[in-house]
Amino acid sequence: FTWSQRSGTEWGLWQTQGGPCGVYAPVQAFIVKLLLFGSGDRENPEPDARRKEKPLGTGADDEDDRGSVLAHALASILFHSTASSSYVICQVRYAAEGDSPEAQAVQQAAPAAIAAGEGSSVLAVSARHLTRIAEARQVLEEGADSWLAGPLGVLSFLFSVLSSRTVSAVREDMDDSTTPLIGRFGHCSQELVNLMLIGEATSNVFDGTRWLGDDPSSGFRVRGVDSERVGVPQVGLLSELETYRYLSVGMLYKNPDFPIWVLASPTHYTMIFSTQRADSQLSEEAKLDQQVKKVFVENSIDEGGLAMSANLSKMLGALGIDGKKLQEAQQDIVREDVILWEDFRLWVGKQFNVAAADTKSGKIQLFLYDGQDPPGPTLKSVRVELSDIAMARCRCPCGGVSLTVLPGFTIYLNEAELV
Repeated sequence: FTWSQRSGTEWGLWQTQGGPCGVYAPVQAFIVKLLLFGSGDRENPEPDARRKEKPLGTGADDEDDRGSVLAHALASILFHSTASSSYVICQVRYAAEGDSPEAQAVQQAAPAAIAAGEGSSVLAVSARHLTRIAEARQVLEEGADSWLAGPLGVLSFLFSVLSSRTVSAVREDMDDSTTPLIGRFGHCSQELVNLMLIGEATSNVFDGTRWLGDDPSSGFRVRGVDSERVGVPQVGLLSELETYRYLSVGMLYKNPDFPIWVLASPTHYTMIFSTQRADSQLSEEAKLDQQVKKVFVENSIDEGGLAMSANLSKMLGALGIDGKKLQEAQQDIVREDVILWEDFRLWVGKQFNVAAADTKSGKIQLFLYDGQDPPGPTLKSVRVELSDIAMARCRCPCGGVSLTVLPGFTIYLNEAELV
């Protein structure tokens, strides 16, 4: 864990090797959360004016605080990884250290040995067990400029999180307990990214738990982000793969407690954030709209556009609507045993005296940070504007680019590189 040396990004982590971005991006997200919004009883509803203008730049009075903030961010991830007050701080080192020919040979052989599954021949691990997160944070802060900043710092923290949660618990989190946390080309798996973000190594990014198969007793359970276990994530996640419908990111990740998201692409993880906390908060109308959508999708026969009338009673019950309203609903929205999503949405809104949430307007200002070098580290200002132009993709003369992230809505990204 080392810091960017580029002016204006001094609070950004500097990634000089491929692979660990799945750890860097979540850690960077928690660093930004602390910088902008504080922590605990010193939480800030909004950042100060200087931080809004230069969110990752250091001032004359805060550059020396980076070790403390890094330790706090790492401790936050560690804290969410275990339900008990039991934390393990691991320090990974080469089996032979120093400048001797033997030590140099071990260090040179380490990458190939690890890739071959023989890491125990070149690495050694020491572990320290603690019962208070404040103690863990102190140990991490003491190592911020030494072993955490060394070539095995990221691996040391990964071992710490894995040991604190325990290997058995991590395997239970996964859909397939044999899934490696680090993939073939050294990239972090989704399980590892989830472990960093929510403290559970689940295999998916949708909300809750699903069953593959008609009968839950014989089907296959797949797990995502469960609010009953982890609450509302402090940091969210967005994925470029959703635009291609390879996966579906749940609303818990899309609307985290703080307006900070890890941004996933097929080959890299970066981090995008807003300095306005309200940018991740949902209105009451939007919350109802999402609840209604969730119930409808769970009972739909396609991707959420159609549902059969046989499921109407179940759907109304899930939304807390009196069963006496069933006949009225059948008359108003059932057409040839089929219910359309828009009809269902508007009808339910009337029952709660709530208008449909307006998702077709609004602009927000975001910042995109990528610590990978080359070409970075870079910090870009991104203006996000919603439009009802469906499924469009274009590149603007000014260098902006549009991405369709939801069916029927397009986000226009006009990027301006700040540093």
